[in-house]
Amino acid sequence: MRARILKWGDGLALRLPREIAERANLSEGASVDLVVVGGALKITPARRKFGRKQFRLCDLLANESRAPAVGWGKAEGNEAC
Repeated sequence: MRARILKWGDGLALRLPREIAERANLSEGASVDLVVVGGALKITPARRKFGRKQFRLCDLLANESRAPAVGWGKAEGNEAC
């Protein structure tokens, strides 16, 4: 599907066809993240943030009762507390 970029004030605008918006689960007023990857524009629904605080998985699970920790090896990302 093709779309056209139009001038909107000092910027540019892209009108999303209804079919594309529905398939991407986007509606009027939705926030999106824009990234350029290899010269291509990637538009993804913005992840919901609760205020300005970023929650970590370990904080969210801190009060949950669970089995003893299992050694999964060295942390690869931001999952370590």
